[in-house]
Amino acid sequence: MLFELLLIRQAIVLAGSGAAAYTDARAGLILDKITYTMIAAGILLNVFQQEWVWIAVGAVVFAIGYAVYYMGKIGGGDVKLFTGIAFLLPFYQGQFFLLNALFAACILAVVFYSVYYLLKYAGKGIDLKENKQGICKAILFGVVIGAWLGIVFITQVVSITALGILGTTLVLALLFLAFEKGIRRQFFLKKIHISKLEEDEVIATEFLKKEVREKLGLKFKGVFGEEEKAKLKKLGVTKVPVYRNMPPFGPFILLGCIAAMIWPDIIGLIFA
Repeated sequence: MLFELLLIRQAIVLAGSGAAAYTDARAGLILDKITYTMIAAGILLNVFQQEWVWIAVGAVVFAIGYAVYYMGKIGGGDVKLFTGIAFLLPFYQGQFFLLNALFAACILAVVFYSVYYLLKYAGKGIDLKENKQGICKAILFGVVIGAWLGIVFITQVVSITALGILGTTLVLALLFLAFEKGIRRQFFLKKIHISKLEEDEVIATEFLKKEVREKLGLKFKGVFGEEEKAKLKKLGVTKVPVYRNMPPFGPFILLGCIAAMIWPDIIGLIFA
């Protein structure tokens, strides 16, 4: 019985993340009917099996995801997808499933998108002046990360394979960080009328005027609601810079889930 229920949970996770990957890649969004179905199924299965700890894990994942969403760093659809996965399969073969799935997904996404957009941006012409701040930041982080990788290599606390994967991923991430502003402006930045702001819109706050940002008083908030819209109107702002056509993360979540099912302790496997 327990084995059959586990198979049902796995099937729903794969079907749900597969559907989310498709809609995210095709339309740039993850439909609520997909994520709400996953969340509901997870809660019902947990209640049926009296897995109260698993319900608590799902609630904690949602709380953390919402905090990141509130800061404008992730879409609401992604948060609900993570929550659905956490409710359905919080643990798998003694491992925290979502953590392993996210680790694999992030590695794959960073490598793929860094290479893709760096090459694309280079083809259009890199503006070093525009990216000056990002380059300085990347160099600073690079020195720290380089020193850390050197210590890791000398002490041999991780395998050469792990060091290679980490090193490659971090170098690509640093290169993307260096030219992130130019890449965002070139490929994702749009200016739209305030009345056309959509739910879960990613606001490009760094492209707002400094005085506008200060008067909005956003602090950690990155999601624009009716209150922020009203403030913008009072300030005479009619067009807002937003990020659209952002690269989908859904397909990599699907790949991460598949990887975590094949290698339940994928983090431990790499760092062994």
